[in-house]
Formats: sequence, C-alpha cells, structure tokens
Amino acid sequence: MQFQIVFTRAASWLGAAALVSFVACATAEPSAAGDATGADAATAADAARKNDSAPSEAGAADAGPACKLSKPYATKDQDCNACAEANCCAEVNACYADGDCDDGYVNCILACVLLPDDAGADASAADGGVKACTAACGTQYPKGQGEYDAISACVEASCTSECN
Repeated sequence: MQFQIVFTRAASWLGAAALVSFVACATAEPSAAGDATGADAATAADAARKNDSAPSEAGAADAGPACKLSKPYATKDQDCNACAEANCCAEVNACYADGDCDDGYVNCILACVLLPDDAGADASAADGGVKACTAACGTQYPKGQGEYDAISACVEASCTSECN
C-alpha cells in the first residue's frame, strides 16, 4: 500500500519523497539492532506524546488536537496531514526531534531515490539500486529507521484512506 509520507526540505524533492515512502514501506527490513530500535522508537514516541498532549489552559472543548505537528507530515495533502496530526502526532514529532531520523535516515532515503537510473537487472548491492541504498540507510541510522517505521505503521493503521 502506498502512503504519501513526505519529509522534504525543498519543493523539488516532493516527487522523490512519495517514491521514498513507497520504497521504504515496501522494503522495510529488520535492522541490525533488532528489538532495541523498536524500543527506542517507542520510548521516543511515548516521551513526545507526554510532552505534546498536556491539556491547554483554555480547556479541552476549544483546544483542538491535543498534539500539534512540529512540521507538516504531508506537505501537499491536508487530509493526510490532519489525520497524521490526530492519530500519529507523537510518532511524527519524535522523528522530527531526532537527528538520526529526520536529518539522518529520512535524508538518506531521499538521496537514494535521487540516484541516477543505472538500468541494472536487480536492486542488489552491486547494482546500486534503491533497495540496497535504503537498506544501507537503515544500517547507518537504525534508531532513525525505527522511528520512521513507527510513523509508517501508525499512518498505515490510522490514516489509510487519507494518506493513500
């Protein structure tokens, strides 16, 4: 299932980011860190949820979402962005707050989709394909990959129709 996960710093990367979300979701492999990556991601998401979900002084009725995204999740899809904010805010903000996720892993996989086409027969490491490149990003940034995967899982579970 394709999800429009868009973590971009420049408008020219929007198309690449959509491809990254598809590739990253479709090719996610367990990291070398094993369960520690998931635990780190869950801990970061829990911490962000606790910090971001404190009730406002104005009261719950007019406070809007309990958590606000620190940056847009989907830069060109308001419905997806609203769903991610309502359902996956802690996970998204945890990634944005961690350099291993936002600046490391996400930028790494964005660079993978910007690789020139090599017309290889497969996506092996020798071929230099996108799959091999994104796998290398996961090896280089295992904690960031765990946080990114937590976002993907949350959006897939909570925002299927809004973010397809």
